[in-house]
Amino acid sequence: MSRIKSVDMFRLLAIIAVIILHVHPFRAEDLAIANILLENYQGRDLLAVLMDQFSRFAVPFFFVIAGYFWGTKIRSGFSLTSVSASMAKRIGFMFIAWSLIYLLPYDIRSIADYGLLGPIKEAYWHLSSLMHKPVDLVMQGTKDHLWFLNALIWSLGISYFFLKKQHNTMLIFISVVLYLTGILAKAYSNTPLGLHLHFNTRNGPFFGTIFFVSGYFLSRFNPNSGWFKKGMGLFGLGIVVHFSEICLLWKLYKISPYQDYVVGTYFMGVGIAVASLSNIALWENLCTPFLTNLSRFTLGIYGVHFIFVDLLRPISQLTAMWLWQIGYVAAVFFLSAVSVMLLSKNKLTRRIIE
Repeated sequence: MSRIKSVDMFRLLAIIAVIILHVHPFRAEDLAIANILLENYQGRDLLAVLMDQFSRFAVPFFFVIAGYFWGTKIRSGFSLTSVSASMAKRIGFMFIAWSLIYLLPYDIRSIADYGLLGPIKEAYWHLSSLMHKPVDLVMQGTKDHLWFLNALIWSLGISYFFLKKQHNTMLIFISVVLYLTGILAKAYSNTPLGLHLHFNTRNGPFFGTIFFVSGYFLSRFNPNSGWFKKGMGLFGLGIVVHFSEICLLWKLYKISPYQDYVVGTYFMGVGIAVASLSNIALWENLCTPFLTNLSRFTLGIYGVHFIFVDLLRPISQLTAMWLWQIGYVAAVFFLSAVSVMLLSKNKLTRRIIE
């Protein structure tokens, strides 16, 4: 299957957005160690919310694109079972591998607090904590961001089950119910409509399934350049709905504006995915062979980037400089990109990044 350069470019934009979500630049509480009284606190806080919430398209986009290419393989004649088994094996291996990697004593920051054995102590305490939360360990691995890999397997499994039985309508219904349950138990939990569940609905099948299924059904159609305007229009609608929701939740119920998913997030993620599939000439010119190659390893960048988020966070906590807030994102992306390019040189390590 030939690569779609516009998808490659949007993959890179999306992984940068993911890094923004985990670095959360300009968020005031992350500057607490600096003990600096920010005269323009409100301006920074608004910028932090805007950057965080605009970036919420990223993970939904990855779910949609995964579902789309899964669907194109099936529609091109490959067996539903063989394609699904291959994908589950690949993603499952990455989930386990990165979970083991994040148990390693890589956090050299702890040397300052606990001496030369600090990283080993931190790794031990981390493992001990995980042992007391077995459900979280199974659902999100040893680092929070790995929930995406687990949720992708859930989405794949649910889609496979209903498509195997040819229950397409039921698949759509279930994915919608899961999504609504997820947001009612998170963003809307403290409203009259809210659900109070004793687990984090970000993990598991609640949010990923509807995007994965949407990608699968998108694979029924042949993309064209007109998809760019349609996709960006849908993304624009998503922005309006998404930000209207978080504003109302804040104004009416004092619910934090930092939300993973609301109703409008669906249109943001699907809209960007549709736009990315347009493959208009602009992306042909922008996407160099190097960027095309790098985009193949976005899943690897997703896996490795939190190591550099952790290692560089003390700098962010010690300075309120605007330049560093952007530099932090750039540094994490650069170090992650270099890491995956190096890992791609070895046949064994290549399996955890592609």
